[in-house]
Parts: sequence; C-alpha cells; structure tokens
Amino acid sequence: MGKSTKIEKEKVLLVEGLDEVNFFKAMLEHLDMQNVQTRDVGGKDNLRKLFPDVLNDPGFSRVKSYAIIRDADDNADNTLKSVQGLLKDKSQPVPSNHAETAELNNLKVGIFIMPGNAAEGMLEDLCLKAVENHTVLKCADDYLACLETNLETLPNGQEKEPGKQYFPKNRAKARMHSFLAGMHEYITSVGLAADKEGYFDLDADAFKDLRDFLTTKMGWSDST
Repeated sequence: MGKSTKIEKEKVLLVEGLDEVNFFKAMLEHLDMQNVQTRDVGGKDNLRKLFPDVLNDPGFSRVKSYAIIRDADDNADNTLKSVQGLLKDKSQPVPSNHAETAELNNLKVGIFIMPGNAAEGMLEDLCLKAVENHTVLKCADDYLACLETNLETLPNGQEKEPGKQYFPKNRAKARMHSFLAGMHEYITSVGLAADKEGYFDLDADAFKDLRDFLTTKMGWSDST
C-alpha cells in the first residue's frame, strides 16, 4: 500500500494507485495542504481487502479525518454504494452521497467519486475536461477519430479474434495518452503530468468540485 506503511498524519487521503498519489500530491501542494497524507490501496479491487490495514494501523488513532477517492468507472452509483457498504461494515462514518462527509466520535469521513457528478469515468476524464480547449487535445481527438473509423470496437465480454486490431478498450486512457504524447515533453502518466510538468491547470473549473470537497467539505483548507 504505497511507499508508507505507517499513518503519520491526522488527515489521510486514500486513493486507488500511484497515478492518483502523484496527481493528489500536485493538488494538495497547490492548495497548500501540507498536513495531508496520501495513501494508495493498490487498485480499486484491493480497497475492501486492504482497508482493515488502514484501520488497524498503529497511527490510525491520531486520524481526525480521512477521505476515500474512487473512480466511478462504469457506474458512479454502484461505486458509491460499494464504498458506503465498506464503511458501514467497518463501523465507520458513512457519507450519504458523493462529495459529502459524515462524522462519528470526532472522526470525519468523506467520499469523492471521480470525475464527479457523472454516471461513469475516472481521473483521466477529469483531467481531460480541464484541457478540453487545448490545441493538442484537438489533434489527439482527430487521431482517435481516425482509429474509430478504421478499427472495430470489441463489445464487452466478446472474445478477441487473433491477429485483429480493435479500437482501444479504454477511450479515456487512450485519449489522455494521445494528449500526453503530443506535448513537448512526453510524460507517461496523468499523475506525473500533473505533478512534475504541471500540464493541467489545477485552478481550472473542471477541478472546482474536487477543490471544494478537499477545502470546504473535508475542512482541509487549514493545513496546520
């Protein structure tokens, strides 16, 4: 679970993987939130399995608030219900909705389902929205349109025909990597592009709900 095996701060952000760790490193620094520890759970499928490790961490007793960030993927409602069910099973505060918090016994817990207020999607969708008018993204979309014209889309659950080429399985990731490939310095992931290169304007309207969640709903605007 990430590089750290110990909770060291009173505010903790639980995210799916290293890409999210790098993205939120950039966002938290941008918001001057120095006292928030970001932990990855090794992918969405490991959250239920590894969440008890968070609760049983020797440093968890010092935690005053934590948030769980998940990608909506195919269905935001199902993802929200999954996180709510996990929190309920572990007797944790259970927010009633996405981008909301709940408190119990002086512990605040928040849930944010990316990209936010959408039926489906992920971190890449959120970042792509922030650069929707970028010249490079327009060129990337032309490339994807070419692929879509010349390649068949494989329906979910259908077996691939050996040797046949198909349209990318994950459109958002394909679109993001096409965008990153068109930049002067190619960065291999959205997290590093946000953190190391600043390819995304973190003040963009696309990130407003996320910023509001971290600053206002979680109350992390004061990093002391």
